[in-house]
Amino acid sequence: MKKLHVILLLILSTTFFKLSVAQNPTYQQKLYYTCKVWGYAKYYHSRVSVCAVNWDSVLIRCLPLVKSAATKNDFNDALDTMLNAAGPMALTTAPPCDTMAPELKRNLNSAWINDTMLRADVQTILDTIKNNFRPHAECSVEYNPNEADGGFLKFQSGDSLILNVNAYTNYPDEWHRLLEVFVHWNIINYFNPYDYIHNEPWDSTLYHNIIPLDNAANDQEFYYAFRKVTSENVDAHTEGGTWDNYCNFPGGVNSWYSPLLILKYIPNQYVVVKSGVPGINIGDAIVSINGMNTKQWEDSLKPYISAGDTAVFRRFVSSYMLYGNSGANCTIVYLDSVNNTHTLVTSCTEYIYSNWLDLYDYVNGYFPNDTLGAATYRLWNNCNIGYVNMGELQTGEVNNMYSNLQNTSAIIFDLRDYPNGTAWPITDLMYANFMNNSKFLMPDPTYPGTAYWYYQGNGTNGNPTPYLGKVILLFNEVTQSQAEFSCMMLGAMPNVTKIGSQTAGTDGDVTYFDLSQDMATMFTTLNTYYPNGDSTERVGIIPDSVVYPTRTGLYHGRDEVLEKALQVAGCPTSVPSIVKSSAEITIYPNPNRGEFTLSVSNVNEKCTIEIYNEMGQKVKQILRSTQPARTGIGGDDKVMVDIRNRPNGLYFYRVVSQAGEFLGEGKIVVEK
Repeated sequence: MKKLHVILLLILSTTFFKLSVAQNPTYQQKLYYTCKVWGYAKYYHSRVSVCAVNWDSVLIRCLPLVKSAATKNDFNDALDTMLNAAGPMALTTAPPCDTMAPELKRNLNSAWINDTMLRADVQTILDTIKNNFRPHAECSVEYNPNEADGGFLKFQSGDSLILNVNAYTNYPDEWHRLLEVFVHWNIINYFNPYDYIHNEPWDSTLYHNIIPLDNAANDQEFYYAFRKVTSENVDAHTEGGTWDNYCNFPGGVNSWYSPLLILKYIPNQYVVVKSGVPGINIGDAIVSINGMNTKQWEDSLKPYISAGDTAVFRRFVSSYMLYGNSGANCTIVYLDSVNNTHTLVTSCTEYIYSNWLDLYDYVNGYFPNDTLGAATYRLWNNCNIGYVNMGELQTGEVNNMYSNLQNTSAIIFDLRDYPNGTAWPITDLMYANFMNNSKFLMPDPTYPGTAYWYYQGNGTNGNPTPYLGKVILLFNEVTQSQAEFSCMMLGAMPNVTKIGSQTAGTDGDVTYFDLSQDMATMFTTLNTYYPNGDSTERVGIIPDSVVYPTRTGLYHGRDEVLEKALQVAGCPTSVPSIVKSSAEITIYPNPNRGEFTLSVSNVNEKCTIEIYNEMGQKVKQILRSTQPARTGIGGDDKVMVDIRNRPNGLYFYRVVSQAGEFLGEGKIVVEK
């Protein structure tokens, strides 16, 4: 009986397929195939790919024929008209070039050419294009010579018609809207290296969304329909770079404002980590916003958000559910520290791209007393541990940082922020040998749909005095792109521990491009892998120890992720007491010949600097004043110390404030 059911199912399926093919094509089917045919010729036809034909204009002229085609033959006649406008395909006797490994040609799929919707003569033209294509410089795509302006790849030339459209002031006609859709879909189809990990095939995304995009009545409807397409990229870079000058998401036109609140998701709830709203405190948990609970907000926003993992999806939700028009009321129901429920009505007063609401600024909302928020690095002498804030450290400070921290028993690298390109010089100093920490699949703009391997090493030839202590990495859902790659580089060190929670899963250089005068988008353009082939896209950096902040910790100004790091580093001191003083003490050079500079920053009172030998005998004492420095930058924090009359060896410094507060201590090596 079961076998009979299977046979009947096959017969019914086959019959339905034959009927659907025999019937006249729907507009949805016609637009779907037109998009694929047009894009294929754009990148593979010998004349179109070098811009000998204005392919955008050809599409604009042929789309009315496609729409009016009543039968399958009429539709194929319209495709013939479009392909004939490309001119004859140049024929070649050069050997074919697609005998490459499967992972290098994931986006190279031409099996659809044989679909029964396409007539034999159309298939013949497409087969001729396929069989005679050879890699060459394309006019509409190239490696970007100025990556800071446009990203990794540059799309240009033939797309000029799109750029003349301003959807807000002069909403484009159906044909120009479809041109935008076709251009975008084909760029992602041939150059997005992560198409193979989409939630659904990119073909299906085109098929299911083409009619809503075509029917959109205005700029806002079109932008929202477009976001449903980009959400299928499952890429936080795409989410951050998809933009409409006149229409924000969610909320529509002019909804660029928020209450003075920053939220963060910790398991099972959204919690306040920064507040400028009287009555709402750090650690309070959100119950609902404007009548919708947080689960309802997630469900309503999910179809529009491009996010590779749940952690970064909730990072976006944390912001989006607060957005509204300038001055609009925002009703918030929340739980206080003892879980009493409160309702408060506040206003959307803060522009969402102001400094107060900066995307990465909310990390500082749970640094104890914010003393580490602006720190570049710290040396905690009582435990001989270094701390580096990768969001603040600049490349020019790396050598000084390493000079002061290289003899510590552990260095904590805080990557819960976006770094400033410092991982490269840091690993140059810390690696003992040249290390392969990653490899990339590079898209090939001369052969759309393919890629090639590029191996990335780091560490020059190694440092003869590498770092020998523990390396501890801190990260969370804010850790994205370069921050994740920094984790990969630093994570290649021996004796590494990773602490925190899932990162954004969006690692690799980006490409961004305009679709009109007012709308743009972006996508991750490089496949980024560990040397063993493990991918970071949609996975992120995997912690050895999963730690989230807690509401109790937030209420008490604790940083529980950092506390775990200190525990791993072997430091028994709690975070609040460690960061109680914001003093930053540096010694340079070290080792030295007995003459060095000791700098005490962020201390606005007199302090005493004491130097001890290995026997514990005090050999020098200096009073540091608070008079303005000659540079006018701040207090007189630099003190010249001269112990050249002392023998070579190990010395110790100790800094104490005028009030008797211990500010720090460390080692000095004298080698004459």
